[in-house]
Amino acid sequence: MHSVAAYLRTLTQEQLTSLVADRRDATIEPAPTTADELAVRLLHPSSMAAACALLTLPELQVCEVAAALGDGCTFTRLATLLGVPEGDADLVAALRRLTELALIWPYADGFAAAHLSPLWPHPLNLGPGAAELLATWNMNNLRKLAKVYGVSVTGWDKDKLIVALVGWLARPENVRRLVAQAPADVRARLTALASRQARPFDERGMMFGSAGVALPWAAERGLVVGSAWGVEEMPREVALALREGYMAAFDPQPPAVSIMRVEPEGVEREAAAAASETLAAIAAIAATISGGSVPLLKTGGLGVRELRRMAKSSGQDEDRTRLTIELLAAGGLTEASDTGLALSGAYDAFAAAEPADQLLDIVETWLAMPACPLAPAHSTAVSSRALYWDKDEEMILTGLRALTLRTLADVLPEGHATDASMFADRLAWQSPVLTDQADEDLQRYVTGIWREAHRLGLLAHGTATSLCRSLLTGDAGATHRQAQAMLPRSCGTVLLQNDLTAVVTGTPSANLLALLDGAATPESRSGAWTWRFSPSSIRGALDAGKTPADLLARITEVADGGLVPQTLTYLIKDVARRYGRVQVRPAGCCLCSDDETLLTELLNTRSLQALQLVQLAPTVLASAKTPAETLAALRAAGHAPASLHLDGSLALEIPQGRRADPSLTGPDSGDMFPLPRLSDPVDVARTLVGNR
Repeated sequence: MHSVAAYLRTLTQEQLTSLVADRRDATIEPAPTTADELAVRLLHPSSMAAACALLTLPELQVCEVAAALGDGCTFTRLATLLGVPEGDADLVAALRRLTELALIWPYADGFAAAHLSPLWPHPLNLGPGAAELLATWNMNNLRKLAKVYGVSVTGWDKDKLIVALVGWLARPENVRRLVAQAPADVRARLTALASRQARPFDERGMMFGSAGVALPWAAERGLVVGSAWGVEEMPREVALALREGYMAAFDPQPPAVSIMRVEPEGVEREAAAAASETLAAIAAIAATISGGSVPLLKTGGLGVRELRRMAKSSGQDEDRTRLTIELLAAGGLTEASDTGLALSGAYDAFAAAEPADQLLDIVETWLAMPACPLAPAHSTAVSSRALYWDKDEEMILTGLRALTLRTLADVLPEGHATDASMFADRLAWQSPVLTDQADEDLQRYVTGIWREAHRLGLLAHGTATSLCRSLLTGDAGATHRQAQAMLPRSCGTVLLQNDLTAVVTGTPSANLLALLDGAATPESRSGAWTWRFSPSSIRGALDAGKTPADLLARITEVADGGLVPQTLTYLIKDVARRYGRVQVRPAGCCLCSDDETLLTELLNTRSLQALQLVQLAPTVLASAKTPAETLAALRAAGHAPASLHLDGSLALEIPQGRRADPSLTGPDSGDMFPLPRLSDPVDVARTLVGNR
């Protein structure tokens, strides 16, 4: 820790800002205020693992080789082990990146790397390091070994002595010169042991280490060391020195990506059309959800049958319906209850926003959505229900979406495109730690992300759109302007035609959409939005409380040029003329009696006013309450009413045994833990520099 703290003190404020901006977990409040505090955070295994997720394959390979070599690994030794020239530009770039992330740092004419052992207990399939194995020796044996090596130990404690012995073993020429003095059979056995891969666990999960070999000559010289598992193991420094001609894997060149030319103007047109269709689908699915109950499965999620019913009802294909439902739920625009899925209170604010703002809200939701609805079905999946989320999947998808978009934008110049079939290999090179988490699902996820990003206008014709590139810059203002260019402001007028159709070119405003959806039947919600007026749709508007005059006035206000066809005016007036000829009044039940005097008494009894009794005929009263409530009120008033079935037969009331009401449970707190707050990297760096 002291060496990294010393290294941190040499960094400028700009370098520290860049470091903590990359390793954001180090800025969790309370933020570190000294180099020592920052060093503790940076060296935590979880923090180092998170930093490794930022590495490309060659950078990760160099990091593993450094872990194998340990503290003091030199550029020359790294280049030799990787099989590249000492001045190799790719190796230089990888080391620069690792140093910028403080995964390694300058130390003893090389780099510090021993702290990486928690991430790579067996780097390059090697055994434990000499420091770990020699820690079990007593001082007498360590002094004897130092004498063999020619290392002066006067006045040293055990820790310093072990460091010196490890440093001697870390120089391959020392090990080879010592082994050359061994008997021929010992040399052969040491060479074989050095080439053997370290597999710390057998198929039964039992630790066995290297093969238990009796090599007294080698053990006396520290070339093999007895481990805690009762076997002799070869220190990794010795194994590396004896692996003649061995080179670790190093793949500085990314996999090739097939590239084809596309017309940028066509890309932007396609992106705008796709984004518009997605917003239209959201409006259509929302209308379907608000129009009736959407039951959920008892085991969780939305069933396939209900999903297909919603697709048919909204006029969308099944894929777009699935994506839209997931987006609405992930964005908090719907909520689940005992009665099923319903729109939440947040949807009204969303619907009232401009199209550009709606799109950006949906994109933000998609980037962190805990599902990949357009991914091909898994071979072992028993169903394809929606709204069935997995937290582990959420973490993987969040990283993969950002990685896919950024890699595409970096790899493809404007006017060029590719396809998803081979792109997973490039992503695996770009971030092996992240893609390894997806395991065999990587290609499936990439395909789903590819399809979804095309539906949102982030990708089009296999390339990143202007909206996507703007989003990746982090400039919120520029991104909003780009979204506005794709989706102009909502339209507040409608073209009314003689055939009783209404056409909106563009995206209708929330008020216009509500008016037309309430008075006409939607026919198309993509491209030009269209509705058709009919007697039933006008009747529905009147049922919702609109008067004929008010409805005609509102339609005139939004009509293009204020022109309302006579056919629509006549339709509204004709429906209004016939509306209400037959009236339906609510009634909980009826009270029937041949005794008209008794019914008159009931009608005027003060204690029965809560029943809101209305006389329908001399011998019939209507009650606003249910039969049970009406019977109870009449009996409380001293009467003896009888309960009848619809056919007039006596309804028997059989007493039921008393049962306890099921206990109500409060809302599950689940994972309602606040996310950690992160400090500003600039402020952290300024504080660190000020406290040196």
